[in-house]
Amino acid sequence: MHTSISKLFVKAGDTLQTVMDRMNNVRKEDASLPRGIALVVDTGKRLLGIVTDGDVRREFSKGTPAGTPVSKIMTKKPGTITVDRWPSNILPVLSDKIKAGSWPKERLEKIIIVDKKNHVLDVVSFYDLIHTSDVRYKHIGIVGLGYVGLTLALTLADLGFRVKGHDNNKKVMEALGKGRAHFFEEGLDELLTEHIGKNFVLVDDFKGGNNADIYIVAVGTPLTSKNQPDLTALKGSLTTIGKVLKPGDAVVLRSTVPIGTTRNFVIPLLEKLSRLKGGEDFLVSFAPERTVAGKALEELKTLPQIIGGVNHAASELIANMFSFLTRSIIHVDSLEAAEMVKLINNSYRDVTFAFANEVSLVAQEWNVHTKKLIEAANYGYTRSTIPLPSPGVGGYCLEKDPFLFMASAKEKINKPKLPEHARSVTNAMRKKILTDIISFLNTHKKGKNAKILVLGLAFKGRPETSDLRGSTSLAYITDLQSKGYKNIWGCDPSVFAHELEGRGITLTNPKEGFKNADVVLLMTNNPAFDDLPLKRLLETTKKPVLFFDAWNIASPADMQKLPGVLYKHL
Repeated sequence: MHTSISKLFVKAGDTLQTVMDRMNNVRKEDASLPRGIALVVDTGKRLLGIVTDGDVRREFSKGTPAGTPVSKIMTKKPGTITVDRWPSNILPVLSDKIKAGSWPKERLEKIIIVDKKNHVLDVVSFYDLIHTSDVRYKHIGIVGLGYVGLTLALTLADLGFRVKGHDNNKKVMEALGKGRAHFFEEGLDELLTEHIGKNFVLVDDFKGGNNADIYIVAVGTPLTSKNQPDLTALKGSLTTIGKVLKPGDAVVLRSTVPIGTTRNFVIPLLEKLSRLKGGEDFLVSFAPERTVAGKALEELKTLPQIIGGVNHAASELIANMFSFLTRSIIHVDSLEAAEMVKLINNSYRDVTFAFANEVSLVAQEWNVHTKKLIEAANYGYTRSTIPLPSPGVGGYCLEKDPFLFMASAKEKINKPKLPEHARSVTNAMRKKILTDIISFLNTHKKGKNAKILVLGLAFKGRPETSDLRGSTSLAYITDLQSKGYKNIWGCDPSVFAHELEGRGITLTNPKEGFKNADVVLLMTNNPAFDDLPLKRLLETTKKPVLFFDAWNIASPADMQKLPGVLYKHL
């Protein structure tokens, strides 16, 4: 609210020159007041009309005398919004006028507020209103209801926001409509049951009454067969939004993208579809998703949210929204900086995990126990936080984000060497383990029908998740199947059975899986495997049996005492 609004007032009899001088001086007197406008009022401060510096300049160019009264050229019936009290929330009123086409988009910068007797109360911009309004009045539209979009949608709904969700996958929409989440996440089903059809509604599109004020894009950005970014799903989502985008709306990207995508791809496409101007008519921000599958609901409320906007108004609006989730908001300088945060987070992690695997590859050649080695190196030495090795660095993000980072870097410099080498180390670890498995099978003449049990099918075991994207276990299974080994059994208590249909895997429980198994691969550290009676289960296998313990869950000393059991670990 501007307390010095009277500095914009002029009289009907004031000359054009006087009014122009007034407009030029007012900004110097109060920088918070809008520029280039004068309010023509009567002695009771009731609005008679308005005039802009552009109006006066046009009159001067036509030769109109500088002494002409401003009443001769003023706009006598300017658009106003009438309120009972001020300040108050006028966004719903203004939004209705914009939707109805009765408020031109070029007048969003100077909105005149009057009372019922036409007394001038204030002049504000649309973005002033956005910044000062309670963001919870806004309708949130989320495109993409997967691991990222659904968890955010239900968290916002739980905080009181009105959220509309859309996904192109009809099976996902059908399951959610029945109150069933299509993936496992601690506490997700309870939130869905509580909010579906209330604060969280499913929509086929965002037309008409389904329109939103803030659109959040949370679709996947996978890689092509040549490890290049595939923005097909992103383009489809933006097309859905761009066709209904209206002045004052905001678009937020949560999808991980190459650096520069928001500015050079997203904004131009939205501008083309909506015929609006990004940063002026609509706002755009990037707020990277950085939660871990299995703990997303928790981390949405604890992790710092990174915000980068096309301008300050965009950053502030989205920061306002996320401030209801977490107290920690980190503003970065640009859209590009926000895009880069997620890429360097995951590229760094990928390099770190690859280092652990490279240590393991070397240690094995020197007959050194890798886990004990790393624990000794880390113990009491705070400058060392080497992670434990793994049978492969998987997961949807870690498999692709280093490639997105490399693709972005190649546009400016030569391809970065560390992320590329990290990926090659990951492949080397997978190749070595696969070679060991096949060597065992060949050495002991197990044949192509050998029973192979894989414990842990999701891409990780802790925290528990049903996410199969980037699963190392599935990669090994595919490799084994390609070499003719078809008798693959699998067990993972966190994974939905229907998601494994058609993969040639016999789903089982540990007891049935171990029985007559020729190879047992313990691939994840799912808590369900912590207390398995391994000794008793291994006794039921077909000897000799290869037991590969990727996470060092078993005791090497105990395993080596078991007859007919070849125990391997990282």
